[in-house]
Amino acid sequence: MAFIFFVSLAAFVLAMPRASWACMTILVGRKASATGEVLVAHNEDAPGRFTMQTHLVQKRRRRSGKKIKFEPDLSELELGETRTNLFWAEAKTYSKKFSDSAFCDFYANGHGVVICSNNCEESKEDSPELLNGGIGYGLRRLVAERSHCAKEALEIACGLVERYGYASSGRSYAFADKDEIFVMQIVHGKHYAIARVPDDEVAVIPNHYTIREPEKKFRGYDELISYAKARGWYKDSDGAFDFARVYQAENSFGLAKNTYRHVKAFEILLDMDLSGLLKTEWQPLPFSIKPAKLVDIETLKKILRAHNEGLHHFDKPIGICNCDTLESTIAQIRHNPDRIILRKALGRPCSSPYVAWYSGINSVPEDYEVRDPENSLLEHFKTKPEDMDYRNNAWYRAMEICAACDILHDESVEAEIQAFEEEVEEKLKVLDPQIQLRLRNEPRIAQAMMEAAVLQCSKDSEQLAATLRAKLKIITGEALNSVSSEKIFRVRIPAGASKLNASGCLCGPSYVDKGDWSQCCEVSDTGDGYVTLNFKPGEWLKDAVPCFTDLYMVIEEESGTRRAGTVRAKVNA
Repeated sequence: MAFIFFVSLAAFVLAMPRASWACMTILVGRKASATGEVLVAHNEDAPGRFTMQTHLVQKRRRRSGKKIKFEPDLSELELGETRTNLFWAEAKTYSKKFSDSAFCDFYANGHGVVICSNNCEESKEDSPELLNGGIGYGLRRLVAERSHCAKEALEIACGLVERYGYASSGRSYAFADKDEIFVMQIVHGKHYAIARVPDDEVAVIPNHYTIREPEKKFRGYDELISYAKARGWYKDSDGAFDFARVYQAENSFGLAKNTYRHVKAFEILLDMDLSGLLKTEWQPLPFSIKPAKLVDIETLKKILRAHNEGLHHFDKPIGICNCDTLESTIAQIRHNPDRIILRKALGRPCSSPYVAWYSGINSVPEDYEVRDPENSLLEHFKTKPEDMDYRNNAWYRAMEICAACDILHDESVEAEIQAFEEEVEEKLKVLDPQIQLRLRNEPRIAQAMMEAAVLQCSKDSEQLAATLRAKLKIITGEALNSVSSEKIFRVRIPAGASKLNASGCLCGPSYVDKGDWSQCCEVSDTGDGYVTLNFKPGEWLKDAVPCFTDLYMVIEEESGTRRAGTVRAKVNA
């Protein structure tokens, strides 16, 4: 596949990212897919202390005119009289700004519509038209509840943006079903661009606008052009209208964290070395491409797990799998919505296995869901600090392994993860046709088979997690006091055979660069088979949530050998 596009290395060097809102989406048309089905692959990334929860929301009827206010400072929205059932991956955080958890959630609904989104940095819009603050989180939730197909999802989204105006600057939504995929990229306010992913192509969306030539047949096209002309951003003599070029803010254009990941995904899809593109003048990359071969599940895993060569999760520019990755999902969309397979990796997918879920199940393994989904929705923007307390569930245990691998720069877990996933896929080859047959004639039996398969896969993944924790030899510490910015934090760990190098020992949360972790100032032998590490307050405490927190330790021996440790402690405000 030949195409011409250019990228500026200078833009990469000068545009080091701030906080890493680095979600990544790959959208595979059904004729570009090795399974013959639409595929949606997505890494959910967000900075700071988050937790992921998986909910199954049951369909329901409501009284007419019922309204809800999601974000406290945005519009009150009218809920529909009917809601379909939802598979809902919820990203939850505590933030005084509320916006931090407004744009993260992933949905697959009971009609087979899959919805996810990506931040697209800042647009040029500085005078947005908003009704009572506009709409944010409610856009994806209402679309998920109401839509019967991807095209209807798009229509609902357009209507909501046109009525309320979008409250954030720069967002890309993907609406997919068994037949097609639409991408809607929104500007702050009431303008948006739309493109359909060709059936035989693949679209890649990092965190900048990717639509270059919006399709004229869709809503909003004329308004998009006329508004750009009125603001002086575009005139006919400029040539063909390029949405990404015209509407992306100049200081958001060509950021390293976005372009590197965009190019990396293209390299894998095209099976080409595109490093030469980093030395020439920057131009927006194509919206979609024809892959070198049909795209299978393993190719999507490879993309979602990709790092920038020679760099680690916190290094800049960041990779597709990076320090802020909360969860990774690959949706294989089938004609029967109950048979949609969602492969989910908790935390960073490079050190976490993809577990297979059927979207048609009725209950979530207890290790995944923390709250009732109805209350969780009502409380999504009312999170209290204690709601972010560490819980001994599958997501936190997965993050422990991710943090240990990051500390040790250990890639040895990959073999065990690959073997696990190969076994999962082999089981699916046998089980899935049986479920398909049963769904036609014996739906209750098929339902039970799907429930049992998800539960067993979840249990197997927990067994794998235990194996990996043992392989990584993670040391469990005991907090001797709470953590605050005003005193030494003391941790007791089992004494090893080697003496520790205090200056090389660190402690902090998994989502913060180790340069901001607490530094050990003293190691003392307690004489009872344990040693105590005293840590100074670190920079990470400035933004820490006051809750019972999982912290991680770099434990360095005098020989230079590193170990990974974990400790749970109360963090004070």
